[in-house]
Amino acid sequence: MKDQAEIVVIGGGIYGANIAYHLAKLGKKDIVLLEKGELASGESSHAAGVVTQFATSQAMMEFRKYSIELYSSLGLFNHVGSLRVASSPEQLKELERSVSRAKGIGMEAEVISPDEAVKIMPQITKKDLYGAMYLPRDGHLDPYTTSTSMARFARELGVTIYTHTRVTAIELSPKGEVQKVITEKGAIKTSTVVNAAGMWGPRVAAMAGVHLPTTPVDHQHIALKAVEGHEFSHDTPCLRDPDNLVYMREEQGGLVIGGYEPNPFARWIDGVPWEHGSKTVPSDYGRF
Repeated sequence: MKDQAEIVVIGGGIYGANIAYHLAKLGKKDIVLLEKGELASGESSHAAGVVTQFATSQAMMEFRKYSIELYSSLGLFNHVGSLRVASSPEQLKELERSVSRAKGIGMEAEVISPDEAVKIMPQITKKDLYGAMYLPRDGHLDPYTTSTSMARFARELGVTIYTHTRVTAIELSPKGEVQKVITEKGAIKTSTVVNAAGMWGPRVAAMAGVHLPTTPVDHQHIALKAVEGHEFSHDTPCLRDPDNLVYMREEQGGLVIGGYEPNPFARWIDGVPWEHGSKTVPSDYGRF
């Protein structure tokens, strides 16, 4: 293992792989990425893979628009489009306000009528439907394939990646500057550490004396198998209903459906166990 690097990225999920890739593209030559297990074995292995350009802030819209175009250029994205439906008059007004911001940064986005929404996605009903925002460049991707592909592209740009290498400490100078990253397999001298450890981020930050006030929460989605003769086509748009806090997308002719709770269940408040990774947490069907 290398004993020195300009930059050490901790975490081999979608964030860590992307950060390493972009640093290398910017010309950085001495980058090491450390992953405690396999690549994409944390949150990136559990994601539903639904990706939208839409956000409530212009800055986030810019980020998301860039992400979709990046993944598309690398052959990792399915542009099936998305519908963001309004199940209330208030949500329709919010969509109408958002469209002007989206168009201001060059996004393809339109607010459409209930009839037009049903025409784009015949499986939905006009009942309690006030309109929708249609984003033709939205879509979905495979989270595992995308994460591991970004890591491969980073490697091709010169990034060194070590898997099954858990960070155990970060050595600081008397002034509090990063000096070394200590792992189970040895130490790496460095002055710059990027914490991309996801739900383990607070535990990594604590090694450098930094308090990161985040807590993981349970999020559930369900995969519904295709019904013979009633399969969803692979170009079925993604669907989001903010009023009812659900999203869905086609997968193998069926649907993946997820829900966002206003008050989700918090898990591992005192820190996520290191051994947790691609394992799922127990499902709670009543809560779902």
